[in-house]
Amino acid sequence: MLECQVWWARRDDVRPWHVDLLNDTERARRDRYRRDADRDRFTVGVAVTRLAAGVLLGVAPQEVPLDRTCPGCGAPHGRPTIAGGPHLSVSHSGDLVVVALTRGGPVGVDVEESSDRLNEGIARQLLASDEAADLRDLGRAWFRQGLLTYWTRKEAVLKATGDGLRVPLTDVRVSAPDEPPRLLSWEGRRDLPGRMTLRTLDPGPGYAACLALIDQPGPVIVERSASPGLADPGGWDAGQ
Repeated sequence: MLECQVWWARRDDVRPWHVDLLNDTERARRDRYRRDADRDRFTVGVAVTRLAAGVLLGVAPQEVPLDRTCPGCGAPHGRPTIAGGPHLSVSHSGDLVVVALTRGGPVGVDVEESSDRLNEGIARQLLASDEAADLRDLGRAWFRQGLLTYWTRKEAVLKATGDGLRVPLTDVRVSAPDEPPRLLSWEGRRDLPGRMTLRTLDPGPGYAACLALIDQPGPVIVERSASPGLADPGGWDAGQ
């Protein structure tokens, strides 16, 4: 049975040597970020991706053939992919960075930090009418966590398919926050619910996270901390 690796890291795991792992395109993108926090999250995400994928491919991290070409415009700002696999997905929010890798098929991962921005305006952009009704039925105490749960489930699905924000989140219907994660329906994509596997991840207090896999029933999902391997240039071990 194929394994999906889920690597967790923190923004403060960043080290100067991580920049040496980035290629010219990634360094240029890193330099365009104005805030230190954004630069650090991006750098950590690239470092974890290259270190973990390098082990799977049997190559040095700098030799991992990451491609960031946007399918829409051809510019190098698209989601990272590796021709021939492994499939991968990266997400970050607040102080957390998460990278998922699997040889089994398309994968999407999303983590979101709980915050005051989770309000009624976000709910209208995110939820279909029946989902909003389900959330109201759970009561006000559920509002923020429930909205966060809906958000991560839908984002993970859209990352797995590669559609991203080109698809309105209200078009993607997922199970209620107090139920196991499932894709219920997607207008125009009737085949997907039967092919999509969702799993709730464990990012720790103050966050929610979800993993989505296509055509990978019953996956073995292993969550690991990337922090020890990010602290030492020679310390990365995929089995840590």
